Amino acid sequence: MINKQRKDILRSLLFVFVFGLCLLQAQDAFAQASGALFDSGTSFLTALSNLLTSTWARIIGIIAVAVLGFMYMLGRVSMQVTIAVVVGIVMVFGAPAIVDSVASVL
Repeated sequence: MINKQRKDILRSLLFVFVFGLCLLQAQDAFAQASGALFDSGTSFLTALSNLLTSTWARIIGIIAVAVLGFMYMLGRVSMQVTIAVVVGIVMVFGAPAIVDSVASVL
């Protein structure tokens, strides 16, 4: 019985010792690793803006217009949906120009 308690205590101490050594090891900070996308907040936001207003947005816009075409062909489209898609496409691709014009006024 005492032997089992000693083994449990030694096992716990060994675990604490190994865990402490793992915590004390010097390692590079992964948050400071340089990456092309995450160098700074500005470059991240610029990359995100380019992603949302370039190829992906163009593909989604083409799909939306194609779906509208099929809906027109089947006679199932409403003007509200058509206007929403067109205004959405204009806003996505015109977002940089809209923000620049508002910023130049201020």
